[in-house]
Amino acid sequence: MDTKQKKSKLSRETVNVFRTTQRNNIDLTGIADNKANVLLSVNAIMLTFIIPLVLGNIDYIVDRYIFIPLIIFAATCFATIYLAAQVLKPSDFDKKRHSLDPNVKSSPFFFGNFYKMEVDEYYAFLRDGLADENFVKAHLAQDLYYIGRRLGNKMAHIRIAFNIFIAGIFLTLISTILVLIVF
Repeated sequence: MDTKQKKSKLSRETVNVFRTTQRNNIDLTGIADNKANVLLSVNAIMLTFIIPLVLGNIDYIVDRYIFIPLIIFAATCFATIYLAAQVLKPSDFDKKRHSLDPNVKSSPFFFGNFYKMEVDEYYAFLRDGLADENFVKAHLAQDLYYIGRRLGNKMAHIRIAFNIFIAGIFLTLISTILVLIVF
């Protein structure tokens, strides 16, 4: 092997950096999904318990204007459930992820780029993707980029969901106190 061929191969350190970064992103994605799952479950359980109580005491709730905090509470739960479900919803894989570099084809390592291909078509796609070590590096970088983008979107939605949940519970508590004092 000459020096030029050695330089084009991925070093062990580079492979470890890619592997570690990808593992960290996957772990963080799992954490984000767990947080979204907790938010979804907690809000669904709260709605499940509150609905029969409301229906069983509807006259008292209307007479005492307790429906005001209950509407805030329900809106909070539904908004939080919606955002948590958006985090857990799989991405749209019918849109092929295009390369960030126009000289490099889409990554053959991301299943969304090939899951609808026939086996022969995939082998050709993979062979082309592995033809040049620089393309392999570009594919790995692309995959990390898209995983990071998806993770960033998940975390942003979770942050908004938590903010809505916290603000909604606070507003529900304040409006309940005000309703009980005023009415």
